This record gives sequence, C-alpha cells and structure tokens, in this order.
Amino acid sequence: MSLRASHFPMLNASEHAGRMHWLETMLWRGWLARAEQQLPSLFPTRQPSCLVALEQKNLVGFVVIRPYNRRGTCWSVTSPELITSPRQCSNQSVSRDLLTNAIQQGSKRAQSWILRCPANDTDQLALARVLGFQPLKLFQCWTSPSLMAQSIPTWPAELSWQQLSRRTASLLWPLEKAGGSGHLRQIVDRQWIDLLDQNQTGSGVLLAQGGATSTAIAGLVSHPGTNSETVLELMRDVGWDPRLSQALPKVLADLTSMSKTFRLITTSEDEPLNTLLEQLRWKRAGEELLLGRSLWRRQVSNKLLLGARPLQSMLGRLQPQQPPLPTPILG
Repeated sequence: MSLRASHFPMLNASEHAGRMHWLETMLWRGWLARAEQQLPSLFPTRQPSCLVALEQKNLVGFVVIRPYNRRGTCWSVTSPELITSPRQCSNQSVSRDLLTNAIQQGSKRAQSWILRCPANDTDQLALARVLGFQPLKLFQCWTSPSLMAQSIPTWPAELSWQQLSRRTASLLWPLEKAGGSGHLRQIVDRQWIDLLDQNQTGSGVLLAQGGATSTAIAGLVSHPGTNSETVLELMRDVGWDPRLSQALPKVLADLTSMSKTFRLITTSEDEPLNTLLEQLRWKRAGEELLLGRSLWRRQVSNKLLLGARPLQSMLGRLQPQQPPLPTPILG
C-alpha cells in the first residue's frame, strides 16, 4: 500500500531518525503524485510515490516508484529496502510483493519500467528476472578519494561548466542518446526535457565554445535514491576528447569540495574514462546493473485484414484430387 501518515508511529524514531525526514518528504510528494494522476492533462508526471509492506502493524520494507519521463510511459522502480526482518515470511517474498505492487500501481500510461540493482546481488537479480526485467546496461560505481589534490586545476580557455538548464539540457541530450542502445532508448522513451528532472546538486554540462556555437562534451545528471546520498552519472561523447583529461579533474574537485556524500557512476566499458578516474585516485565501489521491463501491446490493423482469406481455403489447393495410393510394405 501507499505510504500514509499513520505508518510513522510504527517506526522507532531513535533507530530511524535519518530515515524519518526522508519518509516525510516522500509522503507529501506522494500526495502530489496522486494529483498528477487525477489531472494528467494539467500536470506532467514528475512526482514519486512510496509503497510500504506491513506485517502485524509493523513497517518492514518499502519501495519507491517515480516517472522516468514526463509523459509517464516509463517508470523507475528502486530495489526493495527492508527496515526490519519479517517474522512470518522470508525477505525474498516481501521484496517480490513490493516489486509486484509497484508495477501494478504505476501509471495507466506506463509501458515500461527500469530497475537499478547491484550487479553482485544475486537474489535481487533473480527476482527481477522472474518479474520480466532484462539487463540493459552495466555501470561502474565510484567513491571519491579520501585526500584530494592540494592544487585544483584551472579551466581550459575554451571550456566552461554550466548548470543544467533548458538550453544546456538540449545540448547534453545527444550524449545521453549516444550512450545507450536502441533497445534502451525505446524502453525509457525520453526526450531532452526529461533531463531537467535530474537537475540536482552537482548536475551540470561541460561546454566547448566554438565560435558562436557551443557543444557539450560531458555532463553530470543525478539519479535519486532511497536516502540522502547523491548519485551522479558522468556521461560523455562517444569519441574521447583529450580536453577531458584537463577539465574533469577540475569538475570532480569542485564537486567533492561542495558535497562529501555522493556516489559517481560511469559506463563499465568506458575504459578511457575509468582509467582517468583511477589516476585521480577514485575508488571502485562495485558495479550496478540497469534492467528494463517492457509491456508490448499487439496493434491490429483492419486495413491489413481486407481481402484476407481463411487459411484452410488457401491450403485447399494443396489437397490431392484423388485418394492417395497405398504404400507398399516389405515382407
């Protein structure tokens, strides 16, 4: 069921003090999400909802669903998180019920869902595969070094770092499309304006000025999680730009000085970028798998059925005009 105000007394305030504020935020954002679903023509789909699992008036787990595009055709589902261990059922059954209800309670316009899961979490991966999720993309997770370099590099003359806006989002959009397969783009069904919903602390675009035009060569967009931790995805163009070796250290140094608690993710097969992060003493923190589930609906066209004949009438000409001859049997 959806998170309600009556569920908060079920939590021990001393044990979940850091979680209480986040759940309160999810409560009122869930109210806004219901208003969006009631008036889809007036409000774009942007707000998340929190679903909880109860056992004998005890809150045992939750999951968060949020739209991944403003049209509401693709939704993001977080991995189920357990607050306390259930007594009458297994952890796997609680996670399965949470994910199943999350998919069923999504928007009526939803055609696909995505799920991010640690690549080494075999239980969650097995559950996701049972529910129809397929792996789409593998990410490498990073944590910032404990000691940053004393001398912060300066910007190259022709590069600049700008906040994510309507102008810079349209420039960053080709980089996101280039970083995913055609199947992934079909599932997420996103447009450039959907990037604006990922404009959180640390998000921005690295622009190269060439005369009167600007080109995006890299960018950072946020992926909200289930706690206060900031998750930023670092994306770049397909071809390696040598200027990234000078600009990215400056971007990451400024980001680390501004926020101490964040996690960086990159594409696992991006060897030049991952090598640069290792040279900057960033630490690998496991891999994350992006999975997708799509709902395909068969479209029947009446135009294609005009003049169609039954299969038996078309195969009638193949029937023999006389009884077949008997087959001889040896011996």
